[in-house]
Amino acid sequence: MRFSTIVAAVCGVVLSLSGCGGDHKNTTPGATVHVNASTSVPSSSTSRSTPVTDVFPTTPLPCQAVPVPTTPVKSPAPSGPVLLTKVERTGDACVDHVIFSFTSKTAQPPAYSITYGTPPFAQDASGKVVSVKGSAFIVVKVSPGYGYDFEHGKATYTGERHITPAGANHVEEIVETGDFEGVLTWVIGLDSKRAFTVQATGRLQTQLVVTVS
Repeated sequence: MRFSTIVAAVCGVVLSLSGCGGDHKNTTPGATVHVNASTSVPSSSTSRSTPVTDVFPTTPLPCQAVPVPTTPVKSPAPSGPVLLTKVERTGDACVDHVIFSFTSKTAQPPAYSITYGTPPFAQDASGKVVSVKGSAFIVVKVSPGYGYDFEHGKATYTGERHITPAGANHVEEIVETGDFEGVLTWVIGLDSKRAFTVQATGRLQTQLVVTVS
């Protein structure tokens, strides 16, 4: 028996049972059945993720106004002695962070007193006048604080005493005016009197951060 004869016989059997793909209940004689080949019914066991087409704005928010604090701003509790190791400025388009980093034998944050001051500023002990660039000045005192480790006989802070940070928004200069009898004093010169916040952290990273906005 030829293959074409077999196919014809099989189709005849299928036609007798199911109309060869047609539905006798839903079609009428002579009607055309249109099949959408692109439409499929998803399996109940298969899930498809919908692609995300939302576009979120990337424009940065404007700098936020912060009120000038009532000064002096003081640490809430005393602390053990800290040894200064680094002074630096970081920031973004809105703020400047002046970061004082320390080492300490305790887990406590450094004790501080921070306020606006008025020049002229003098070097502790010697009384020598110290110039600081700027139109307004934040005076930072850390106590007990040292830039020298007397126990091991070596300086812990070996950086610049007059720092002019590049790319700052408001900070013009950061100047040490004292390291005497357990009191570290630094002056932050600004372009104008501005709001600032203070954050002090202990171990694992002992720091004092003055953020100027």
